[in-house]
Amino acid sequence: MNWLLIDGSNVVHQDAELRRLAGIDPERARAELERLLGGRHQTMVFWDGGPGGEVRSFMRKGIRVDYSGPGEADERIVAWLKHHGPKSAVVISDDGPLTRRCRTLGARIASARGFAAGLRTTRDAPYDRPPPTPAEVEFWMREFQVKPGE
Repeated sequence: MNWLLIDGSNVVHQDAELRRLAGIDPERARAELERLLGGRHQTMVFWDGGPGGEVRSFMRKGIRVDYSGPGEADERIVAWLKHHGPKSAVVISDDGPLTRRCRTLGARIASARGFAAGLRTTRDAPYDRPPPTPAEVEFWMREFQVKPGE
């Protein structure tokens, strides 16, 4: 499985709701993108700047988060590719100079716009009905001849 290396600011600006949040509070937009990404394996989101202006990389909400400190996220993405190998990742960005550099290294690129469009899944949609009751579960288990523990 390949890593997803996400140019966080680029993706934020491709999603209308995240872009709106960024205009009010950039940290809320970052937190919302990370929430939407949560639970995806081998995912790393890169941000420019960061708390205290320091380079930091850590796990949050099941994904790796990388702050560039005084440098740029683009440089951190390129450094990651050089260290881990470009064939082990897909870079998510629409930043022309960054994507050209990553392609030159041999990495695959996916559109931030397309990625942003697919972020909101059914797990974010409200439920039309409550979860099944224990009696409903029991009925369907009998109906499909499923024994408890199978």
